[in-house]
Amino acid sequence: MLSKRKINKIKLLNNKKDFRLDKFIELALFSRNGYYLRKKPIGRKFDFITSPEISQMFGEIIGVYLLYNWKEKINSKFNLIELGPGNGTLFKDIERTAQIFPNFFKNADVNFIEINKELREIQKKNLKYFRQSKIKWSKTLNFRSKLPSIIYSNEFFDCFPVRQFLNVNNHWFERYVKFNEIENKYYSINKRVISKKILDYLNKLKKQNIYEVSYSRNKYFEQICKYLKKNRGICILIDYGYYKKLKNFTLQAIYNHKKTSIFENIGQQDISSHVNFNELIEIAKQNKLQINEFVTQRDFLIKYGILERKKKLLTKNSNLNKNLLDEEVDRLINSERMGNLFKCLIVSNL
Repeated sequence: MLSKRKINKIKLLNNKKDFRLDKFIELALFSRNGYYLRKKPIGRKFDFITSPEISQMFGEIIGVYLLYNWKEKINSKFNLIELGPGNGTLFKDIERTAQIFPNFFKNADVNFIEINKELREIQKKNLKYFRQSKIKWSKTLNFRSKLPSIIYSNEFFDCFPVRQFLNVNNHWFERYVKFNEIENKYYSINKRVISKKILDYLNKLKKQNIYEVSYSRNKYFEQICKYLKKNRGICILIDYGYYKKLKNFTLQAIYNHKKTSIFENIGQQDISSHVNFNELIEIAKQNKLQINEFVTQRDFLIKYGILERKKKLLTKNSNLNKNLLDEEVDRLINSERMGNLFKCLIVSNL
C-alpha cells in the first residue's frame, strides 16, 4: 500500500471531502503517482497477461484481418494506429504476418498511443529491428491526418474510469469515495442522485437496478467514430465486456495476478471494468458506421483461422510443443476462460 504521504497526495488533488468514484479511479491510474504512468503492468511477472503475450497466433490472426481489409478496401497510404501497445508484442506479430504483403507497411504511417514512459522505452527496444522512423509515439490521438485509418486495440477500453449507480426502493444513488483521516484509508459511500438530467436518463433504464457507465470511454470511442466517418477507415477493438444488462458491478482491481480491493495498493495496481459494448455499438450507429463484427473472441479467432494456424505451425515445425500450443489456443478460445468473456467489435466506413 502507498505510504501516508502518497495517499494524501492523491487525496489533495481533489478539494472535496468526498468525490465521485470515476475521479478516484482517474487519480489512482493516471495522476503523477498513478499506476499507468509509473509502472510496467503487463507480463507474467507483473499484474496481468494479455492475449498477445499468451500466443503469437492471436496477433497473427489480427494481422491477417488487417491485411485483407487494407488490400481490399484501402490499398493506398493510411494511418495504422495501435491504442495502448503494451510491450509491442501485438504489433510485432502483425508486422511479421504483413511480410507477405510488403506494400502494407510501405504505405503505413504507424502511430502508437501510449502514456507510460517505461512502456514506450520497452516498445522501442522490442521493435528496434523495425524502422523506428516509421513509428510515432503520442499520448493522445491526433486527428489531423486526412488519410484513411486502421485503428486497433486489445484490452485498452477497460481502463477508463466508471461511475456506478444503484437503484434502492425506486431511488437512485451514486457511489462516491471518502477518506478516513484517522484510519488513513479510502472507503465508498452511496449518495442520492439529485441531478435532474442524470435522473431522467436513469429512469429510462427499465428493470435495471444497477448501472455502470464510463462517459470518458464513450467519448473517446465517439471521437474515433467521427474521425472514421469523415476520413474512412476501420476500428477493431478486443476487450472483456458485455452486451446485456448488468446483474453485478464489474469494477475490479488486480495486483500480482490476484483480485484485490480498489482501495488497496493505490497507484500500484490495475483498476478496470467490463466494457459496455451495447453503448459503443450505439455510438457507432449514430455516426452511421457499419458494424462489421460483434462476436466473442472465441468466434472471431476461430472464424479467421486460429485452429488452422495451429495445425500449420505444428506441420512446419515438428519441434514445437503441441501441448503448449493446445494450451495457448484453449486459453484464448475456451468459453470458460477468455473465449466468451472477451468480445471483438469491428466498425468501419470503408
